[in-house]
Amino acid sequence: MRWVEEEQAADYQCPPRERGMDVTINGETTRYYFARENGINYYKRGIGGMEQPTPLNMSQREFRERAESNGATTRNISASEWRKDLENYKKDRKETNDFLNRNEFNRTAKKDTRAERNYNRGARRRK
Repeated sequence: MRWVEEEQAADYQCPPRERGMDVTINGETTRYYFARENGINYYKRGIGGMEQPTPLNMSQREFRERAESNGATTRNISASEWRKDLENYKKDRKETNDFLNRNEFNRTAKKDTRAERNYNRGARRRK
């Protein structure tokens, strides 16, 4: 499996084929994670980013060389940094999910059911 499912993430160790690096250009730093499956190289921006095939099927080394030739500075990401990012991502997703669920419940709880709205409308007409 290319990317880790959230349920498996707690016990998951960063595999040797999945690596990451920070690329800094013009003062902006972007974190990239790389993986390879079936001969196709993939990258994603950040831990929760959408995976995409690398341009020209470049490996991480080629991606790094290309970024550095364009004036960027690069830094490898260690396995402990990867695990820390993954834990922070899971925590943020849980908080966001709880917030959205709570908001949706509060919004729908304020609404009457259709039967209640019809009853209230009929009660207002009878007066």
